[in-house]
Amino acid sequence: MDADSGKVEESMADELLADSDIGLAFIIVGILLFVIEVFQPGFLIAVPGTVFIVLGLLMSFNEVLGLSTFSLVTIGLVVGLGSLYGTMRMYQSLAPPDTPSEMSIESMVGRSGIVTKDVVANEMIGKVKVGREEFRGTADIAISSGTKVKVTHAAGITLTVVPEE
Repeated sequence: MDADSGKVEESMADELLADSDIGLAFIIVGILLFVIEVFQPGFLIAVPGTVFIVLGLLMSFNEVLGLSTFSLVTIGLVVGLGSLYGTMRMYQSLAPPDTPSEMSIESMVGRSGIVTKDVVANEMIGKVKVGREEFRGTADIAISSGTKVKVTHAAGITLTVVPEE
């Protein structure tokens, strides 16, 4: 019976070692994913990295904890979704979304600007700078670059201009 108990202990040790090895591999992969996240931020690589580390730790101690495969998968999903939510909230706090501009293009009508790229008659090829912003420009006549203009109409992203007198 001692020979049989020795084989059982040996197979349990091999199984424990196999779980520990896989768990260690998961932990190493998780750490590598965190290193990648440091150099390539914004790709949410920290989420699977967190899941790999937690699952690796659980697998390493699975013999002590006695968790089933279903339990490991459930814990992995809960940790993954929680990590995803936390990461997204962190990124949102670091880079809040841009507030929409209060300026509409219609507010440009009546303002003066300067042609930065020749405006071709009845084409939307030219560029007009009004204030600090540059817009596509059009006109009924050709207007050369450097000419001061006045905005008479605005639609979409295009300003209709006439030369100032």
